[in-house]
Amino acid sequence: NPSLKLLSLMVLMLAVTMAFDPWTPTVFFLGALALQCLLGRVPLRTLARPLLFFFALGALGFVGSNALFYAPPPGCSVTILWQRGALRVTVEGLRVGLSLTIRMMAIVVLSMIFVTTTDPTDLVLSLIQHARFPFRLGYGILVAYRFLPLWQTELGIIRAAHRIRGVGERTSLRGRWEQLRRYAVPLLASAIRKSERVAIAMDSKAFGALPRRTYYRQVRITWLDWAMLAGTILATVS
Repeated sequence: NPSLKLLSLMVLMLAVTMAFDPWTPTVFFLGALALQCLLGRVPLRTLARPLLFFFALGALGFVGSNALFYAPPPGCSVTILWQRGALRVTVEGLRVGLSLTIRMMAIVVLSMIFVTTTDPTDLVLSLIQHARFPFRLGYGILVAYRFLPLWQTELGIIRAAHRIRGVGERTSLRGRWEQLRRYAVPLLASAIRKSERVAIAMDSKAFGALPRRTYYRQVRITWLDWAMLAGTILATVS
């Protein structure tokens, strides 16, 4: 069930954020990576590119900043590896930066597990049916998600129309900004028209007039879902 899956992953993410040593986030990261590859059936080479990006981002941001600008608590000493003027690299700063980087990597993999193994329609239906999520808002979110492929198609049509009229794509920064403005206006107008049509259709059919409604498809919670949540909590506490 997507709702309990989301709750289970939020428990794991909360546990990762409360760990300040590098080893606990490493265990969560490797465990989440194994779940993604084995149960999620996502090849490791598919995950390699986004993971390398976030690892490089964390290495440059967290490790670099903490290694150079780490301030120890009052009364605690640090082990200096390198120093030049006011800049110094400490073992404690490297440890904190590495812990933050691995923590971010674990959260990224847990998020990817949810995104790659969850159907958006099932997620919205589960939140509405079991988490008391407002069904009018949930339906609006689902409709907006359905519009994304249409906007991508319309963007291709707009680009083709510009090429037919002799307006080529520009590579300079100013040219890209002007190109973005030309694309944004018709896309925004199309989005407003579609939103108005959906709103009129919802109001004309009295969608949301009653506090409760029926569903064509039920997203049920089984004992396996509760077992997964209980196992996640027990594994996190232990």
